[in-house]
Amino acid sequence: MSYGYSKRRGTHIIDERFEGRSLELYTIDGEKLMGLVDEVALHEIGMYVENTPVIVSRSAILYISTGLSDIHGVGECCDREFVLDEEFIGCDVAVKLINGQEFQGRLLKVTRYEIGIAQTNRALIIPRSMISYVRILRR
Repeated sequence: MSYGYSKRRGTHIIDERFEGRSLELYTIDGEKLMGLVDEVALHEIGMYVENTPVIVSRSAILYISTGLSDIHGVGECCDREFVLDEEFIGCDVAVKLINGQEFQGRLLKVTRYEIGIAQTNRALIIPRSMISYVRILRR
């Protein structure tokens, strides 16, 4: 059990509920890791990638691709800390990442450290620290 993490539940979309699930994780250096989540902590995610344990620092995650049904529950957000808050859930958005990539989708979930957007058949979880800007396309 991660003692410090349980008190901060709701600040990340990727939390202990993802343990045992499969994820596609993209790092800021261009690496794509596909694997099974073994353990989730406040600063790291432990995965099995091709039967090899891999520990990924959250600060190295560019974005994560997962199933639409994997984004669930309500997260704690950020009253007066961010403009992009729960009021924008359901809006169509375009998210520009710091590396120049852009994704469009519907905003599903907002937490203090991550946002989740729905695309046609998948969901993307994007750390706020990797976002250059978000355009609101339709409210």
